[in-house]
Amino acid sequence: MKIILLDKIQRLGEIGDIVEVNSGYARNFLIPQKKAAFASEKNIAEVEARKDELAAASADLLTKAQARAETIVGKVCEIAVPVTEEGALYGSVGTREISEAFASIDTEIDKSEVQLPEGPIKETGDHIITIAVHPEVSVEVTVKVLAE
Repeated sequence: MKIILLDKIQRLGEIGDIVEVNSGYARNFLIPQKKAAFASEKNIAEVEARKDELAAASADLLTKAQARAETIVGKVCEIAVPVTEEGALYGSVGTREISEAFASIDTEIDKSEVQLPEGPIKETGDHIITIAVHPEVSVEVTVKVLAE
């Protein structure tokens, strides 16, 4: 399905680019999130006319994300979890638990912003994780998993 991008999307394109994507990705994510529109002649002309406005809005979001990243960078949260006699965790620490732990120290992080490329944390200790506040802005924070 051909669409025209209304926002910069990593690994896909810039504002105003006409790209071919899977129809499900376009209909279920890009178009409802207002990140793209169907690539009709009318939409293409409209996006070309509004390109500067869309670029300014995208730059404003990036600036806000960078400011928010400055408040988050270097933060540390502690999560106490039950462990076995050998020190292994019962279960694991995932994005929801990390998001809630940061909320308890007055730092709002959405669970979708927490990046765990190796999957949930399954052992005690200090873990450095990445928080993606914007597709172009990410910061590292420390999560301390403690035995309860």
